[in-house]
Amino acid sequence: MENKNTIKVVNLSGGYIQPRISENNLDKRVKWISYGIESIDDFFTTLTMRYEGSQTNQACINSLADMIYGKGIKSRDDNSATSDYLYSLTTENELKKIILDFKLYGNAAIQITYSDDRTKIIGFYHLPVTTLRAERVNDEGEICGYYYSPDWNNKKIKPTRISAFGHSTDDIEVAYIKSYSPMKFYYSTPDYYSCIQYCAVEEEISNLHLNNIRNGFLPTSIINFNNGMPPIEERAVIENAIKNSFTGTSNAGKFVLSFNENPEYATTVVPINVPNLHNQYELISKEAEIAIIKAHRITSPLLLGIRDQAKGFSSNAEELKTAYDMMYALVINPTQQELLAVIEELLNYNNVDAENLYFMPLIPFGFIAEITADAGAKIAQQVIEDKDLPDIEKPAQDEADDASEPERTNEEIGFVTPDSDMNLSTQELLEMSSLQRHLNYV
Repeated sequence: MENKNTIKVVNLSGGYIQPRISENNLDKRVKWISYGIESIDDFFTTLTMRYEGSQTNQACINSLADMIYGKGIKSRDDNSATSDYLYSLTTENELKKIILDFKLYGNAAIQITYSDDRTKIIGFYHLPVTTLRAERVNDEGEICGYYYSPDWNNKKIKPTRISAFGHSTDDIEVAYIKSYSPMKFYYSTPDYYSCIQYCAVEEEISNLHLNNIRNGFLPTSIINFNNGMPPIEERAVIENAIKNSFTGTSNAGKFVLSFNENPEYATTVVPINVPNLHNQYELISKEAEIAIIKAHRITSPLLLGIRDQAKGFSSNAEELKTAYDMMYALVINPTQQELLAVIEELLNYNNVDAENLYFMPLIPFGFIAEITADAGAKIAQQVIEDKDLPDIEKPAQDEADDASEPERTNEEIGFVTPDSDMNLSTQELLEMSSLQRHLNYV
């Protein structure tokens, strides 16, 4: 007897390949360069989605942005004249937004406003980098402007051209901040881009669990149509509708349709149970978290408040101190120097020397305790409050103590044992601690 039912396997989701970033605009009539990942101009949109959808990625970006800004930009001179002048041109909030853009997108933009006679910069502000597209280079290979649109998806809005800093006599210009990225010219890529797939993994896992909960953890079901076989065209329409409904983790816990001539030929389903599925999800989630932290070059997840289940905060005290010191030197400080270079260039336009500017770091309270042990509670309190610190003398040691303890000279990397008759300034004392080497400006 002829079998009167038709079953077709539907591929619910295709293979995923890591997208490649492209700077391209084949239409020479268009004056700006698009920047895309999965489509021609979705670079900033995709990174925003990965930022909003991945809890680990968002925690890393927010924490690093906060650490980069620290307690603000300070001046090494005695009267803080340079830093005060800087904050007369902009605000703390504007600087924080610039830093967040730079960390999140690998690009940032500053809108510069000049005086009427254009002899001075009277203010500079955050300009959302997502609203800008670079102009095609001129014959000298320079980017002389950027095109602004509040919504690049709305083709009805005509982009407005803004000249690049130092390339016009306009009242407003834009200073574009970007790092070097291999094979890129107009834009740069964020330093964590290698983990972009894992950011999507975290988002998809959360979608899957949420939709399973909403569907009452019901398994995938088979619905048999036993009232005859519809035409091939109609079956194709229904099949496409089901395929679209099933694609992605947002459709977990739905059903499958089967068309049968009558109940006698109904589809029989043999369930395939994946053992320990919850453990597999946990493994994938943990792997994604580790990959994202690694791509951001976080030396220890404890710096973000992410605790290892096998260890507590107290048992990782030394690891945390060393990790903070290493991350500040290798990750935070280089980014700060890139930003300060641009700010220095802007202040130099106003004939202001900005070489003495620096970002005052955020110091964990545990490290303050170490300063207290080395320099005293008063000095530690002044470090917290960012006050001028007096020079202090190293307290006299008991001769008996000196005789009972062997001489220790540089027994640990980063620690220096001074001569007993040496008068130490606060700056020198703080430099004795490897955890405070970056505080040479205190």
